[in-house]
Parts: sequence; structure tokens; C-alpha cells
Amino acid sequence: MLKDHLIGDLYEAAIRQDDFLEVLQSTTEAVGATWFHMFSWDPVNNCPRFSVYSSGIDWDPIISRYEQYYGALDPRRSLVERAPAGTLVCCQDHISERDVAQSEFYQDYQIPTAGLRYLMGARLTRPGSSETLLGLLRAAGRRPYSDKDRESAASLIPHLHRAINLWQDAKTLHRDAALGTELMEQLGLAVFALDKDGRVVFSNQAGEALLSGGTALRLRHGRLAAPLAADNDALLAAILRVARSRRGESLALRSPTGASHELFLSIAGIPGQTLTTFGSASVLITVRTQGKHPLVTARQLQQAFGLTQAEAAVAQALTEGTSPEDYANTKGVSPNTVRYQVRAILSKTNSRSQVKAVSTMLWVLSQNKAD
Repeated sequence: MLKDHLIGDLYEAAIRQDDFLEVLQSTTEAVGATWFHMFSWDPVNNCPRFSVYSSGIDWDPIISRYEQYYGALDPRRSLVERAPAGTLVCCQDHISERDVAQSEFYQDYQIPTAGLRYLMGARLTRPGSSETLLGLLRAAGRRPYSDKDRESAASLIPHLHRAINLWQDAKTLHRDAALGTELMEQLGLAVFALDKDGRVVFSNQAGEALLSGGTALRLRHGRLAAPLAADNDALLAAILRVARSRRGESLALRSPTGASHELFLSIAGIPGQTLTTFGSASVLITVRTQGKHPLVTARQLQQAFGLTQAEAAVAQALTEGTSPEDYANTKGVSPNTVRYQVRAILSKTNSRSQVKAVSTMLWVLSQNKAD
């Protein structure tokens, strides 16, 4: 019963991140050990890459001496490193009392300084990273580990292995997600995370401000919506496609008056089974607002997409929210000519619709300054 409780706590704490080391210490004590120490050894520099250990006493100066000198003399480390991954190793099976008495490591450091004597350890592999050496340490003055202690620890090693890897992976993902969110805030990007049903499960501060600012993006029944019907249909369709295909798309939304494109969205899928700070999210949307200056010019469009001068002029008008009919009337050209130019723009931007073409042109060139 105790074992089942510990296993559940280990996995839960590994994901939560806040008290994993405390739960690991409780597990250490449950198998008869006093403290734990886990680290990854760098054979080139003959020192640890990382080192994590029990809290509760001032271990820092003690561990510092291990890392700077005594770790290289530790006879137990080579025993654990040579053992098959996930196999429990007990130093008492390999290091005799005579060996201890003649060992600089034990006599000058481990017993008098660290106050430790016996170790149960295991080598834990981690895909794509260096392996972890886990030591369950028993204080000096206590008896060697019993068969019952060893059996209990051996049965927990697979769970300790998975939980420690999960804790390390979760720590990295939480850190990267936090850094990414902070960077988006600094860049002024609004961020929205959507679940598989399209409901918003996360928005950053810029996103909250955007939704409450009367812009081209609203929150309707928990889902993102655009005020104009055509834009709203395009938004919902794009979210659905990305959720199904996991292929990113871009989209531009017009202001509520329809006068010009106001927001520029990048819609991407979040890989399945990926642990993020966005919980159950499957789609991530980042949003930028239009700056004070025109985002694109006819010349930029001509250069970027291989448009003719006439096609580029029509393309710029489309990005500013002008319909082909209004452009034809304003410029005094045939509507059929403009429609032909629009078809050429769709072909050269690899788009099936005018909305998609505008989104593509604006997203590709949105960070360029006007000429």
C-alpha cells in the first residue's frame, strides 16, 4: 500500500515540479536509506554535469568537495556505471570492510565528512541526453542494507527511472514554455492556446487586452471569433484544418468596419502528447497588430511573389481591404482585367481564395518596412 502511494506521488510530483525532491526523499527513506544523490558524470572533465541531492542539511560544501576531488576517487561510481541500466547495485556486495579501511575516499571524506557508509545505486538512461546515476545513501553507524531493503528498492527502480526522466523533461518544457511566453510578451504578441474543440484554454496579457479592445478578434462562447462573417468563417476553417493536419497557416483579419486588415494570425498545431504550460491545448495562435506604417507595398509584393507591376498594385489594394470591384472603379479599368489579375495573384501566392492570398502576402511581408 505504501509502495503504491509513493509511486503515484512520484509521478504526480514530477509533472507538478514543485515538490518532486521532497517526494523523492520520502521514497528514499521508505526503502531504508537516509539521503539521495543523483548526478550525471562528465568523463572528459572527470566531474558531474549536474548534481541534485537531498535537502535538510547543509550539503553544499560537502557535495562541492565530492565534485571537485573525491568524486573521481569514488569506487562506487564505477560499479554503478558498469552495471546494466536500471539494475540495483549494492556497494556492500563489492566493497569489503578492508577496502573501506584502506580507501582515501571513505576514510577522508565519505564517513567523517559526509557521514555516510552504504549505498544502493542504479544507472538511469535518458534518451537524447546523458545518463543519471542515482545513489540511495545510508548514514554511517547504521547496519548494511537488508534483503528486504534491497528487494523494496529494486522494485521501485523502474518507477524512479521513469519519474526522474519525466521530472527532467517537464522541467525543461516548463522552462522553455515560460521563456517563450515571456519573449512573446516582450515582442507584443498576443498568444492564444485552443483545445481540440476550439475553446480558448490560455491567453497571455496581450491576448486579454486584444479581446477586450474592440478589435478584429472577439471571444464568443469561449471561442475566438471575427466580427465580419467572411473573416469569421475563414478563421474557424483555418483552426479546424490546423487541428486536423497539424500544418500551420496564416490569416489576416479586417477591422470591424472592414476598411483594412488589422490583425495578422499565425496558427500552428501543438504536437500530441507534448507537455506544455497550456494544459490540454492542441492549437497555438499568435497575433500581431498592424503598425502605424503600411506593412507592404506594391514593390515588395512584386519582388516577393514575382507579380507584374499591375498585379502588384491590385495585390496592395487587396491587402488594404479594397475589393476588386472598388479597385476597378477607382482606377477606371475593366473589372474583367482586375479579376484576371486576381487569379494571377492567387496562383503566384499558391492560394485558393482571396482571403488566403491576402493572409499569405501580409504574413510573409508584415515585418518589412515600407519602401
